[in-house]
Amino acid sequence: MENSVNAPDDAKIRRKKKYNRIADVIFLVQFLVMTVFSGYSFIMVGTDCMLTVIGAIWLFLLILSIIKGRKRFLLLGIIVNLFCLVVYLFLLSFPSSFGSAKQWRYDHQRRYVEIIQNIQSECFPDKIPEYTSDYYIEYIPGMWQGTGHFRVHFKTSAKQLEQYEKEYSAQAIYTIPLTDFNRGITAVKEISPKAAVSHGDDKSLMVAYDQDYWAGHEKDATVYVVSAVHNWNHPHSGAVIINKTDKMVEFTHLG
Repeated sequence: MENSVNAPDDAKIRRKKKYNRIADVIFLVQFLVMTVFSGYSFIMVGTDCMLTVIGAIWLFLLILSIIKGRKRFLLLGIIVNLFCLVVYLFLLSFPSSFGSAKQWRYDHQRRYVEIIQNIQSECFPDKIPEYTSDYYIEYIPGMWQGTGHFRVHFKTSAKQLEQYEKEYSAQAIYTIPLTDFNRGITAVKEISPKAAVSHGDDKSLMVAYDQDYWAGHEKDATVYVVSAVHNWNHPHSGAVIINKTDKMVEFTHLG
């Protein structure tokens, strides 16, 4: 008699656990996709470390909930999971800055920048030469009124630098000695018809080069500007800086 009385309660509990498991599995799949994406960014690009850790912890809690089975809080669980998923996706959609001396990440980092902020890095090489030194890549996204940049520099062979010089000097709309720049800013005498002017007769030109890297090496360095928007407030440029004497090169995109 006692078993028959408890049977409806047991069935109700099993039903609640089933609904909770179904809801948790649905969110588990979505969080798994997001965490795999942020994990890829963390390993291959060097971004989204905290998001990956948070995603892994949340996945663990969801798996634990599925295994043990929850009898209560179906609606609350859905609301909390949905809120966390929306926040996670929102944070994941924002571009993250990175700096790295790991050359093997270059291809992934370049694609990340091109996709996440729709930057066409037209003045960047398809691949980094096998033998380099002093390699470093840096990306700071442009946010609201701030102008971001993407750049990579390294030392390489004289033969490779000759190839870069031949390629980018042919594309250049401006060829300017690095010594003409003051903290990355100069002014052109005449605006190239291949450049854009978005602020009156603005002849200012900004290039986002690494000033510490070039300190003491400016004299023999030449800046080949392959794209430019003249605007003192919202500048844009793509350039390659080459110093054949010291075997140095930097590829940079501003804006």
